[in-house]
Amino acid sequence: MSQQKIILKQQLTASEILRTYGKKFKQVRKRYSDGHNGRCAIGVVMSYFGWNGKDDSEAGKKLMEALNELAQAGISKNFVLQLNDSGISFEKIADYIDQ
Repeated sequence: MSQQKIILKQQLTASEILRTYGKKFKQVRKRYSDGHNGRCAIGVVMSYFGWNGKDDSEAGKKLMEALNELAQAGISKNFVLQLNDSGISFEKIADYIDQ
C-alpha cells in the first residue's frame, strides 16, 4: 500500500474532523443535514464516515460510527447538539471536545 493511502486511512479524532472536514460544509441547526451541503456537527462526523447527507439506509450506520467516535472522546451526542444548535462554530465545538 502506498504511503499516501496509508495516510488517508488514518482516522481523525472528532475534534480534528470538525476542524478540517467541517470546512467543506455550511453549518445548520436542528437537523443533521439540509440534504445538500449543510451539516450540523454530528452530521459532519457522519459525513466523514461516508454519509452523503441524505436519509438513506446508510445513515444509521454512519450515525453509530459518529457516536462511537464521540464516545471515545468522552463526549455525549446531546452536548454536541446543544453546542451546535446554540450557534457555536465547528471550530469552537472542537475546542470543547479537546478540553
